[in-house]
Amino acid sequence: MKNYINELVRRHRRLNRLIDNCRAAGRQQEMQQLKRIRLSIKDKIAAAKRGLVPVTT
Repeated sequence: MKNYINELVRRHRRLNRLIDNCRAAGRQQEMQQLKRIRLSIKDKIAAAKRGLVPVTT
């Protein structure tokens, strides 16, 4: 599970770099698509981390 989270974090960082490049080049449509993918990955990271941390009530 830790490897899965690490891979998602790497993808998220890579998307950040791609988004920065799109912003510099003025490719708005592509940047919006990358942002949606990045948000999806961020959600997956959060869900995976919730699975690792026991929930206390």
